[in-house]
Amino acid sequence: MRTNFTISIHAIAGITLLLSACGKHDVTPDCGAPLCQIQQLEGYDEIVHEASINTIKYNAAGNPILRLRSNVGTGNENESYRYDAKNRLTDQITHYNTKEEYGELFWEWHRFKYDNRNRIYLDSFYSIGLIGDNPVVFPPHGPALDYLIIRFEYDHKDRIIRETSNFSDGQPWYVRTYIYDNRQNLIKTVNAHPSSGYVDTTYFDTYDNKVNYLRTNKVWQFLSRDYSENNPIAAVNYNKYGLPLKFRPDIKTGGRTHFLDIVYSDLDITYKCK
Repeated sequence: MRTNFTISIHAIAGITLLLSACGKHDVTPDCGAPLCQIQQLEGYDEIVHEASINTIKYNAAGNPILRLRSNVGTGNENESYRYDAKNRLTDQITHYNTKEEYGELFWEWHRFKYDNRNRIYLDSFYSIGLIGDNPVVFPPHGPALDYLIIRFEYDHKDRIIRETSNFSDGQPWYVRTYIYDNRQNLIKTVNAHPSSGYVDTTYFDTYDNKVNYLRTNKVWQFLSRDYSENNPIAAVNYNKYGLPLKFRPDIKTGGRTHFLDIVYSDLDITYKCK
Protein backbone atom coordinates (compact mmCIF):
# COMPACT_ATOMS: atom_id res chain seq x y z
CA MET A 1 0.00 0.00 0.00
CA ARG A 2 2.19 2.80 -1.24
CA THR A 3 1.19 6.40 -0.79
CA ASN A 4 0.00 8.12 -3.96
CA PHE A 5 2.13 11.23 -4.39
CA THR A 6 -0.27 13.06 -6.70
CA ILE A 7 -0.75 16.21 -4.61
CA SER A 8 -3.94 18.27 -4.81
CA ILE A 9 -4.97 21.53 -3.13
CA HIS A 10 -7.02 19.46 -0.67
CA ALA A 11 -4.02 17.26 0.11
CA ILE A 12 -1.80 20.28 0.74
CA ALA A 13 -4.43 21.77 3.02
CA GLY A 14 -4.70 18.45 4.85
CA ILE A 15 -0.95 18.22 5.33
CA THR A 16 -0.88 21.80 6.64
CA LEU A 17 -3.58 21.00 9.18
CA LEU A 18 -1.81 17.79 10.21
CA LEU A 19 1.50 19.54 10.79
CA SER A 20 -0.12 22.37 12.71
CA ALA A 21 -1.88 19.82 14.95
CA CYS A 22 1.25 17.72 15.46
CA GLY A 23 3.72 20.03 17.14
CA LYS A 24 7.10 18.70 18.19
CA HIS A 25 6.21 19.15 21.85
CA ASP A 26 2.73 17.66 21.70
CA VAL A 27 2.80 14.57 19.47
CA THR A 28 -0.38 12.52 19.62
CA PRO A 29 -0.42 8.81 18.65
CA ASP A 30 -2.18 9.54 15.36
CA CYS A 31 0.55 12.03 14.48
CA GLY A 32 3.57 10.08 15.67
CA ALA A 33 3.33 6.74 13.90
CA PRO A 34 3.35 7.91 10.24
CA LEU A 35 6.40 10.10 10.90
CA CYS A 36 8.69 7.10 11.43
CA GLN A 37 9.67 3.97 9.50
CA ILE A 38 10.93 0.79 11.13
CA GLN A 39 14.46 0.19 9.83
CA GLN A 40 15.56 -2.76 11.96
CA LEU A 41 14.25 -5.12 14.62
CA GLU A 42 16.81 -6.99 16.71
CA GLY A 43 15.85 -9.39 19.46
CA TYR A 44 15.41 -12.93 20.68
CA ASP A 45 13.08 -15.08 18.57
CA GLU A 46 11.03 -17.24 20.94
CA ILE A 47 9.94 -19.61 18.16
CA VAL A 48 13.36 -20.67 16.83
CA HIS A 49 15.16 -19.85 20.11
CA GLU A 50 17.91 -17.67 18.75
CA ALA A 51 18.82 -14.04 18.17
CA SER A 52 17.23 -12.49 15.10
CA ILE A 53 17.80 -9.29 13.14
CA ASN A 54 15.22 -8.08 10.61
CA THR A 55 16.19 -5.24 8.27
CA ILE A 56 13.50 -3.44 6.26
CA LYS A 57 13.97 -1.65 2.92
CA TYR A 58 11.43 0.84 1.55
CA ASN A 59 10.49 2.32 -1.80
CA ALA A 60 10.26 6.02 -2.63
CA ALA A 61 6.60 6.05 -1.55
CA GLY A 62 7.61 4.94 1.96
CA ASN A 63 6.26 1.41 1.77
CA PRO A 64 8.22 -1.75 2.58
CA ILE A 65 9.56 -3.70 -0.40
CA LEU A 66 12.01 -6.09 1.28
CA ARG A 67 12.43 -7.77 4.67
CA LEU A 68 15.85 -9.35 5.25
CA ARG A 69 16.54 -11.79 8.08
CA SER A 70 19.84 -12.60 9.72
CA ASN A 71 18.83 -16.25 10.21
CA VAL A 72 17.41 -17.25 6.81
CA GLY A 73 16.12 -20.81 6.52
CA THR A 74 12.95 -22.79 5.93
CA GLY A 75 10.28 -21.07 7.97
CA ASN A 76 12.52 -18.00 8.25
CA GLU A 77 12.62 -16.76 4.67
CA ASN A 78 13.24 -13.23 3.44
CA GLU A 79 10.19 -11.43 2.05
CA SER A 80 9.46 -9.17 -0.93
CA TYR A 81 6.39 -6.97 -1.34
CA ARG A 82 4.84 -5.82 -4.62
CA TYR A 83 2.38 -2.97 -5.24
CA ASP A 84 -0.01 -1.97 -8.01
CA ALA A 85 -0.39 1.36 -9.83
CA LYS A 86 -2.62 2.58 -6.99
CA ASN A 87 0.17 1.91 -4.49
CA ARG A 88 -1.71 -1.00 -2.91
CA LEU A 89 -0.01 -4.14 -1.63
CA THR A 90 -0.64 -6.92 -4.17
CA ASP A 91 1.89 -9.66 -3.35
CA GLN A 92 3.86 -10.98 -0.39
CA ILE A 93 6.58 -13.40 -1.50
CA THR A 94 8.92 -15.33 0.79
CA HIS A 95 12.25 -16.55 -0.59
CA TYR A 96 15.81 -17.41 0.41
CA ASN A 97 17.72 -14.84 -1.66
CA THR A 98 18.50 -11.31 -0.55
CA LYS A 99 16.28 -9.97 -3.32
CA GLU A 100 13.42 -11.19 -5.46
CA GLU A 101 14.86 -12.96 -8.52
CA TYR A 102 12.84 -14.39 -11.41
CA GLY A 103 13.31 -18.13 -11.86
CA GLU A 104 14.39 -18.63 -8.24
CA LEU A 105 12.46 -20.57 -5.61
CA PHE A 106 9.69 -19.05 -3.51
CA TRP A 107 8.38 -20.72 -0.38
CA GLU A 108 5.11 -18.83 0.09
CA TRP A 109 3.29 -16.44 -2.24
CA HIS A 110 0.26 -14.42 -1.12
CA ARG A 111 -1.66 -12.57 -3.83
CA PHE A 112 -4.21 -10.02 -2.65
CA LYS A 113 -7.43 -8.67 -4.15
CA TYR A 114 -9.32 -5.54 -3.11
CA ASP A 115 -12.95 -4.59 -2.55
CA ASN A 116 -14.55 -1.28 -3.57
CA ARG A 117 -13.34 0.31 -0.34
CA ASN A 118 -9.68 -0.53 -1.10
CA ARG A 119 -9.54 -3.23 1.56
CA ILE A 120 -7.98 -6.63 0.94
CA TYR A 121 -10.81 -9.14 0.91
CA LEU A 122 -9.03 -12.15 -0.66
CA ASP A 123 -5.63 -13.80 -0.24
CA SER A 124 -4.69 -16.56 -2.71
CA PHE A 125 -1.90 -18.45 -0.95
CA TYR A 126 0.49 -20.59 -3.05
CA SER A 127 3.24 -22.83 -1.67
CA ILE A 128 6.62 -23.64 -3.25
CA GLY A 129 7.35 -22.70 -6.84
CA LEU A 130 9.34 -20.36 -9.04
CA ILE A 131 9.24 -16.56 -9.01
CA GLY A 132 7.87 -14.81 -12.10
CA ASP A 133 5.26 -12.18 -12.87
CA ASN A 134 2.89 -14.77 -11.44
CA PRO A 135 3.64 -17.74 -9.15
CA VAL A 136 4.83 -20.80 -11.08
CA VAL A 137 3.72 -23.48 -8.64
CA PHE A 138 5.37 -26.88 -8.58
CA PRO A 139 3.05 -29.86 -9.30
CA PRO A 140 0.68 -30.01 -6.32
CA HIS A 141 0.72 -32.87 -3.85
CA GLY A 142 -3.02 -33.26 -4.29
CA PRO A 143 -6.11 -31.23 -5.26
CA ALA A 144 -6.59 -29.83 -1.75
CA LEU A 145 -2.99 -28.59 -1.58
CA ASP A 146 -3.02 -26.71 -4.89
CA TYR A 147 -3.48 -23.39 -3.10
CA LEU A 148 -5.42 -21.83 -0.22
CA ILE A 149 -8.07 -19.12 -0.31
CA ILE A 150 -8.33 -16.77 2.67
CA ARG A 151 -11.19 -14.28 2.91
CA PHE A 152 -11.29 -11.27 5.24
CA GLU A 153 -14.11 -9.43 6.98
CA TYR A 154 -13.77 -5.95 8.52
CA ASP A 155 -15.40 -3.82 11.18
CA HIS A 156 -16.40 -0.16 10.83
CA LYS A 157 -12.83 0.89 11.64
CA ASP A 158 -11.49 -1.19 8.73
CA ARG A 159 -9.82 -3.70 11.04
CA ILE A 160 -9.83 -7.38 10.15
CA ILE A 161 -12.15 -9.11 12.60
CA ARG A 162 -12.53 -12.47 10.86
CA GLU A 163 -10.62 -14.55 8.33
CA THR A 164 -11.82 -17.77 6.77
CA SER A 165 -9.42 -20.15 5.03
CA ASN A 166 -10.33 -22.96 2.64
CA PHE A 167 -8.31 -25.29 0.43
CA SER A 168 -8.69 -24.83 -3.31
CA ASP A 169 -11.14 -27.75 -3.46
CA GLY A 170 -13.45 -25.94 -1.02
CA GLN A 171 -12.58 -27.95 2.09
CA PRO A 172 -12.31 -25.74 5.21
CA TRP A 173 -9.01 -25.16 7.00
CA TYR A 174 -9.69 -22.62 9.76
CA VAL A 175 -11.79 -19.64 10.84
CA ARG A 176 -10.03 -17.00 12.95
CA THR A 177 -11.79 -14.21 14.84
CA TYR A 178 -10.14 -11.04 16.21
CA ILE A 179 -11.68 -9.16 19.14
CA TYR A 180 -10.78 -5.61 20.28
CA ASP A 181 -11.54 -3.82 23.54
CA ASN A 182 -12.78 -0.26 24.09
CA ARG A 183 -9.18 1.00 24.12
CA GLN A 184 -8.92 -0.29 20.53
CA ASN A 185 -6.41 -3.01 21.41
CA LEU A 186 -6.53 -6.65 20.33
CA ILE A 187 -7.49 -8.69 23.38
CA LYS A 188 -8.41 -12.10 21.96
CA THR A 189 -8.09 -14.31 18.88
CA VAL A 190 -10.19 -17.44 18.44
CA ASN A 191 -9.01 -20.13 15.99
CA ALA A 192 -11.62 -22.71 15.00
CA HIS A 193 -10.97 -25.73 12.79
CA PRO A 194 -14.31 -26.89 11.34
CA SER A 195 -13.08 -30.30 10.18
CA SER A 196 -11.92 -31.37 13.65
CA GLY A 197 -14.03 -29.11 15.86
CA TYR A 198 -10.88 -27.94 17.66
CA VAL A 199 -10.94 -24.36 19.00
CA ASP A 200 -7.94 -22.49 20.35
CA THR A 201 -8.17 -19.09 22.07
CA THR A 202 -5.30 -16.67 22.68
CA TYR A 203 -5.65 -13.74 25.10
CA PHE A 204 -3.76 -10.42 25.12
CA ASP A 205 -4.43 -8.54 28.34
CA THR A 206 -1.55 -6.10 29.01
CA TYR A 207 -0.92 -2.94 27.00
CA ASP A 208 0.95 0.29 27.56
CA ASN A 209 -0.48 3.72 26.68
CA LYS A 210 1.98 4.56 23.88
CA VAL A 211 1.98 4.22 20.09
CA ASN A 212 2.04 0.67 18.70
CA TYR A 213 5.04 0.26 16.37
CA LEU A 214 2.92 -1.60 13.79
CA ARG A 215 1.06 1.65 13.18
CA THR A 216 4.09 3.07 11.37
CA ASN A 217 2.75 1.41 8.21
CA LYS A 218 -0.62 -0.14 7.30
CA VAL A 219 1.21 -3.01 5.59
CA TRP A 220 2.55 -4.16 8.97
CA GLN A 221 -0.91 -3.92 10.53
CA PHE A 222 -2.49 -6.03 7.80
CA LEU A 223 0.24 -8.67 7.63
CA SER A 224 0.35 -8.96 11.42
CA ARG A 225 -3.47 -8.90 11.67
CA ASP A 226 -3.11 -6.42 14.51
CA TYR A 227 -4.52 -2.88 14.51
CA SER A 228 -3.96 -2.17 18.21
CA GLU A 229 -3.48 1.42 19.29
CA ASN A 230 -0.94 0.53 21.99
CA ASN A 231 1.94 -1.91 22.54
CA PRO A 232 1.35 -5.39 24.03
CA ILE A 233 3.79 -4.69 26.88
CA ALA A 234 5.49 -1.56 28.24
CA ALA A 235 8.82 -0.64 26.69
CA VAL A 236 11.94 0.39 28.58
CA ASN A 237 12.04 3.65 26.62
CA TYR A 238 10.33 5.47 23.75
CA ASN A 239 11.25 8.07 21.15
CA LYS A 240 9.74 11.56 21.07
CA TYR A 241 6.84 10.30 18.95
CA GLY A 242 5.81 7.77 21.58
CA LEU A 243 7.12 4.76 19.64
CA PRO A 244 8.90 2.01 21.61
CA LEU A 245 12.66 1.61 21.28
CA LYS A 246 13.49 -1.26 23.64
CA PHE A 247 11.45 -4.08 25.18
CA ARG A 248 12.76 -6.16 28.09
CA PRO A 249 9.87 -8.27 29.44
CA ASP A 250 9.77 -8.83 33.19
CA ILE A 251 10.60 -12.43 34.07
CA LYS A 252 7.77 -12.59 36.59
CA THR A 253 5.01 -11.12 34.45
CA GLY A 254 6.21 -12.44 31.10
CA GLY A 255 4.79 -10.77 28.04
CA ARG A 256 5.95 -10.86 24.45
CA THR A 257 6.03 -8.59 21.42
CA HIS A 258 5.66 -9.67 17.81
CA PHE A 259 6.41 -8.64 14.25
CA LEU A 260 4.76 -10.58 11.43
CA ASP A 261 5.63 -14.23 12.17
CA ILE A 262 8.20 -13.59 14.92
CA VAL A 263 7.44 -13.66 18.64
CA TYR A 264 10.05 -11.68 20.56
CA SER A 265 11.07 -11.55 24.18
CA ASP A 266 13.84 -8.93 24.16
CA LEU A 267 13.48 -6.53 21.24
CA ASP A 268 15.25 -3.35 20.06
CA ILE A 269 13.62 -1.30 17.28
CA THR A 270 15.46 1.24 15.12
CA TYR A 271 13.43 3.88 13.24
CA LYS A 272 14.08 6.53 10.64
CA CYS A 273 11.92 9.53 11.53
CA LYS A 274 11.16 12.78 9.77
